[in-house]
Amino acid sequence: MAKGKSSSKSNQEHYKNYRYESNRQKRLEKLAKEQPNNEQIQAALSNIHYRRQKPKSKQWTPEKRELAEMNRICKRQYVEPKKAETKYGLPL
Repeated sequence: MAKGKSSSKSNQEHYKNYRYESNRQKRLEKLAKEQPNNEQIQAALSNIHYRRQKPKSKQWTPEKRELAEMNRICKRQYVEPKKAETKYGLPL
């Protein structure tokens, strides 16, 4: 499968299509009616933007990739020996 090019503009368009900002504003206005003295709601209403961000650290660094490969090879090479059983199912 080919991956499409991702950019910040395409991500912004994606979230505009799902009405993130309008839904958040509706939720905050509903809360403002229930809690009129809450100053945090007024601050949140003035600053509505998408809050999740892409992680800044890479998950697979070359060192981690090498360690995972070594771990995979070692697990594949080790085979637990079979236990010999007697005629009646008891171990020797």
